[in-house]
Formats: sequence, C-alpha cells, structure tokens
Amino acid sequence: MLEQFLQKTRGLVLAAIVVLLSAVFVLQFGGPQAQGCSSGGATTAAVVDGRSISRGDLRAAYVLVGGDRYPAELARQNRLEEMVLQGLVEEALLADQARELGFVVTEDDVMEQVIEEGLIHVAMSVDAGPYLPPAGPRRYDFTDKDGNFSKENLKRFIQGGLQRSVRDFTETQMAATLAQRMREVVMSSVEVGEREIWNAYVREHEKATITYARFSPSYFASSLTPSKDELDAYIQGAGSVLDEAYEKQKHRYTGLEKQVRARHILLKLDASADEAQRQEVEAAAQKLLARAQAGEDFASLAQEFSDDPSSAKKGGDLGFNPKGRMVAPFDEAQFALQPGEITAEPVKSNFGYHIIKVEAVREGDVPVDEAKREIAEQLWRKQQSEGLAAKAASTALAQLNDGMEADAISATLPGAAAEGEEADPLAPQFRESRSFGRGDSPIAGAFDSNPVAQAAFELTTDSPLPKEAVKLGEDYVVFKLLTKAEAKSSDFEEDKERLRLQLLSNRRNLAVADYVRSLVRKASANGQVTVSVAEPESAEG
Repeated sequence: MLEQFLQKTRGLVLAAIVVLLSAVFVLQFGGPQAQGCSSGGATTAAVVDGRSISRGDLRAAYVLVGGDRYPAELARQNRLEEMVLQGLVEEALLADQARELGFVVTEDDVMEQVIEEGLIHVAMSVDAGPYLPPAGPRRYDFTDKDGNFSKENLKRFIQGGLQRSVRDFTETQMAATLAQRMREVVMSSVEVGEREIWNAYVREHEKATITYARFSPSYFASSLTPSKDELDAYIQGAGSVLDEAYEKQKHRYTGLEKQVRARHILLKLDASADEAQRQEVEAAAQKLLARAQAGEDFASLAQEFSDDPSSAKKGGDLGFNPKGRMVAPFDEAQFALQPGEITAEPVKSNFGYHIIKVEAVREGDVPVDEAKREIAEQLWRKQQSEGLAAKAASTALAQLNDGMEADAISATLPGAAAEGEEADPLAPQFRESRSFGRGDSPIAGAFDSNPVAQAAFELTTDSPLPKEAVKLGEDYVVFKLLTKAEAKSSDFEEDKERLRLQLLSNRRNLAVADYVRSLVRKASANGQVTVSVAEPESAEG
C-alpha cells in the first residue's frame, strides 16, 4: 500500500518520509503482532448493511474525539459513546451513498491527507449535543519540536493511542472521507437568498426595550380565603366540574400516612447573628407567642408579623404535610400537638424562631365530602385569582393610557413594598427589560415571552401601548414600548457577506442533519442497521 503511495507522491522530502513510515508499519503493524493492535475488533458494536463496526473501531473513534480525556460524568451526561457509535453508523451509510454517486477514495488519498495536512476524520452523530465536536476532518499535529513531520509521532498515535493497525486505520478513514464527500454534496445544494439575508440583518439590528409588569394569578390566590357562604355557593354551582376534579385528585385523599395542617409565625434569624441578636429575636417571638396563647387571632398575627411572605398572606397556613417534609425541629413540634394547640415555646430552626399552631390532623382515607370541599376551595381560589389578575392588569394599562408613569403605578399595585422592604417576587411591579429583537424573549422566566416581543414591534414610540394585556400562560403582561431601533438599509452591505456565510453554514448543517436522519430511518426500517444491545466499550476499557 505505502509503496504504491510512494510512487504517486511528489517531492523528495515527502517520499523519504513515506519510505520510513513503510518500514515502521511493516515492523509495527505487519505480521502476527498486528492482530494485537486491533484485538477490540473481535466483538461487534454495530452492523451496517452486512458490514461490522468493531469495538476496536469504536474505541479508536472515541479516542479521536477526545473521549479518553472526558470526565466520566460529563461523558455520561452527553451520551458520548452512544453518539460516537451512532456517528460511525451514519458515516457508513453516507459512504455507501457516496460510492453510488461514483466517488472513490484510496488509501493513498488518506495517507496524503494525514502526512501533508495532519487531517484525520472523526465520527459523531448529527444528534450529538452542542458541547460535542461535529463529524468531519480535524487537524492533528504530528510535527516534532522543529516543526517537521515526525513518523514517530504518527506511529505512536496510531499504534499507542488508537490501538489500530495501519489497515484498520486507513479503511476507517477511507469510509470517513467518503462520508465527508457526501456531506459536501448535500451542502452544495443549499443556498440563501437576498431576502433571507436582509431578514437576518433586521433581526440582528432591530432592537427594542419596554417597561412591563406581570400580573400572576398565583400571587392573588395566596391571599384569598372563601367564606363558608362563598364556598357553599361555588360547590352548588360547580356540578360535574368538581366531581371530575375529585376523580383526578382522589389519590391525594386515600390511604394517607399521618398528616398535620399547621400555621406558623416565623421570625427570621440570620445564621451569622451574634448572641445579642439571637436574644432579641427570641424575645420578640416570646411576646408574639404570649399574644397567641392569650387568644389573639393566630392568622392575623401571622399576616402582620411573620417573615415567611408566602405563608403570611394565608395567615401562616402551611396546608397538610406528612412527617419529614419540614425541617426536623419544626416537624417534631407540629406532630407533638393536637388540633387547636400552640407550641409552649418558640421553636428554633435554621430559619429562625417559629410559633406553631396545629389546625387539623388526618390519616387514612379523607371523607369524600371533606376532600371535595378542599378541592372546591382550590378551584374557587383559581377562578377568583384569575379574575383579580385580569382586572389589575386592565387597570394598570388604563393608567398608562392616562399618562401615569410606570413607577407611580407600581406604588399603587397590590403587594407594593414599602421603601426599604423586599417585594414579593410574584407581586406585580413595573420593570425595564433588556434590549431584545423580534425573535427574543424579553421577560425572564420559565415561559416563552416572545408574544410580548412580537406585540412590541407592532408599536411605535409615538404609540407605545398595546390595546390589551398580553396573556403568557396564566399570567397577564402589561407593557409600554420605551425604545425601538430600526435596521438601516444603508449599513446592510457591511454585514451582508458575514450574515450570508452564517446563514449558509446553519442551513447546510441542518440539511446534512435532515439527510442523515432520513438515511438512518430508511436503513433501520429495512433492517440494514443493527446496534449491539451491550453497552459500548469505553476508550479506557
């Protein structure tokens, strides 16, 4: 093989290198000992159209992508071995397609790439995550300290690093090179038009900012408690809705372990507090405990004094909780009380001091009427809170239309924090967004706020308000356009080529991924691909 390659090479230096490599490969990879370099090939990792991909092939491909240097946990999270093996399968299918189109790659071509350019192809699935290298040629350095190509470095790389014979190495690289030719064929059919480039320019340069407020039903729900008459009226009119809700949640009310429904008043104590601060907080807790034990309304005390904002709005109500859900000191105290009892002393936890009152205890099966009443309260609260959120959003939008400033409106909104106090994160308040484009999500959160961006770009700074609040999930968003920067056609030419290349690269990568996936689907459906059910062998294995 190498002798034939030598006859075709150009230049005395390259010829001399190949002569030396020929000797090295004959000694190191020829004869019986060559089998040891590819011993991993005795078992099969996958079969593609009757041809085996050995575990030795997989091990070598794994090393080529740097898998032997990956932290084990990171490799597992990114499914590295699986993606390399799938990449080898995809590579084999692409190589078949390239051969059908008449492409030919020889051993000489492979060795020329390696010696002259240091190029070796790596395998990786098109479905690999963004933190893994893509399939295709990568440049490796086989030079010595003087910058000259080193046969010793290449020998160590193939024999020691990849544990392959020269024939194994060149065969896999021939298939990989053919696969790359096929990728290039697919890429060559993709282009981008002038309009697409302009639209990308607009998306990049057209920016806006807004001031906005979110009105979340969850915030309003936390402070709502129906009266007996209100709840009775809701149950009477709920009909099948309540029955259906009970059936869906029935598992929450049957076969229960012991649960306690408690209220608490928390006085926070920072972990770094000194003894004087601790005594001060404990003394305040003792005073509140005395008032609660004297008969003052516990819920009212919690609303006024508790440092737990989420439960304070509900009068300190924590709902029903099984043992082990709360921190240990709190848990021990609440499960030692009977309904109606209050702790004899403030309970200290890593959060501070708690005053605890137990409202109810339940275990086993909850009576159906009691369970339905509890569910009805949830449904009533949801209905009422949605109405309150929508009404508050409508009021705020009307105030903006009347010329009122957003900061002034924030001071009037439900849950507005007094100066120096920390606001409830769910409470509506106006904030200013970052700069965003049409395709962005201007409001941070676990939801898609792009509808707000789309609505904002329909406005102008002369007419900056939408006709109605934008619904994001269950929340209502009111906003005002602050700034809007237009894309200028006069500057387009400066960015045109950069954007064209960027779009072309993205589009071509997508085209290749779609083409490869279609090949794999078709081959799998026809039974041409079989992957070993055993776990792939890692490079360290």
